[in-house]
Amino acid sequence: MRNSCLICLAVLTFLMIIPTQSPAKINDTLLKEASLHTVWQSAVALNPKEKVQQMTVLGNYIYILTNSNYLFCLDRNDGRSVFSISAADADLPVSQPADFNNTVYFAAANNLLAVDLQSGNELFRNKIEFPISSRPAVNTKYFYLPGMDKQLHVLQRDMFQVFRVNPDDHSGITSVIANDNSIVFATNSGKVYCMNANQPIKLWQFDAVGSIEAALTKTDDSIYVSSKDTNLYKIDANSGKMLWKFYTGSFLNVSARAIEKVVYQYAINKGLYAVDANSGKQLWLSPDGADLLAEDGSKAYVISQKNICEVMDNAAAKRLYTLNFEAVTAFATNPYDSKIYVMEDNAVLCIEPIKK
Repeated sequence: MRNSCLICLAVLTFLMIIPTQSPAKINDTLLKEASLHTVWQSAVALNPKEKVQQMTVLGNYIYILTNSNYLFCLDRNDGRSVFSISAADADLPVSQPADFNNTVYFAAANNLLAVDLQSGNELFRNKIEFPISSRPAVNTKYFYLPGMDKQLHVLQRDMFQVFRVNPDDHSGITSVIANDNSIVFATNSGKVYCMNANQPIKLWQFDAVGSIEAALTKTDDSIYVSSKDTNLYKIDANSGKMLWKFYTGSFLNVSARAIEKVVYQYAINKGLYAVDANSGKQLWLSPDGADLLAEDGSKAYVISQKNICEVMDNAAAKRLYTLNFEAVTAFATNPYDSKIYVMEDNAVLCIEPIKK
C-alpha cells in the first residue's frame, strides 16, 4: 500500500494540490541576473527512496513517472495537480503519454490506461492481449498499438481489433504516430512506413540505413528520423521524400527535439547538436549538452551532462552564459514555449525568461 493511514493520505493529497512553500535550491538571485524568474513551484508526494524515472511535457500538462510506476500529472501553466495514480506494479513497463481530445493514454503493463484531463478521473484500464513495444497512438476512430509481436494492431474504442499491419520484412515496430488521415510507424530495421489511417494501404516508405530505435518526431509537415546509422533525417510527411540528412558521427537513440526553426539532436559521445530546420546545416555543437529544456526566440536553454544550464545563441552560434543547475534531479523538454520545467527532489519548478 502506498499510504498506511487516512492521515497520511490527507497529507499527501494536500502536498499534491497545494504549491510548496519550501525555498528552491536554484539561486533566485542568479536566475534574476540571467533574466529568469520562477513562475510557480509545486510539490509531488514521493515516498522515501522513490525516484523520478521520467518527466514529460505534452500539451498543457507535465507527466511525472516514478520508479514505482506512480504517475503524477500537473497543469504546466500553474502547477495545479490534475491527477495522481498508480499506473502499474513496479518494474513493469509504462509508456510515454499520448493525448487526444482532453484524454491521455498510456500503455501500462498489459493495459491501455486512459485518464480524463478535465476531471482527472481514470476512464478505463482495458486489458491488452499482447505486449506493447512503445507508446500508443490515437485518433478519432482508432487506437494504434505497436506490439512486441512485430505487428501494428488497430483497435476500435471498444478494443475490438479491426486489422493488423505487418512490416514488409517482419521487423519490430519501435514507434507510431497518427492523425485522422494517416499513420506513420518506424521499425528496428530502419524503415518508416506511412499508411492510410482506416485501412492497411501503404502510402509511402522511407528507408534509412540503420535501425530506428528513437521515437519519430513530427511537426506539421515534416518527420524527423533519428537513426542508429548516425544520421538525422528530415522527410516530407506527405510524400516520404527525404528533405535533408545530417551526419552526427554517432549512434542516435534519442528523438530529435524539433522547434520551428531549429532541431536539436543528442548524439552519444558527441553532445547536443543544433541544426537549422530548413537547410539541415549545423548551427552549433555543445559537447557537454544532454538535452533541450526550452527555447526563447534565438536563445536555447540546454541541460548539460554536468547539470549546468547552458544558454546558447542560435543566431550567433555560440554559448552566452551558464547557470548552476546542480540541484536539478529531473527535467523535461518543452517544445511549446519558453518555460523551463525542472525538479529538485519532490519540488517541481517552472522557470521563465523575464519579459521586458
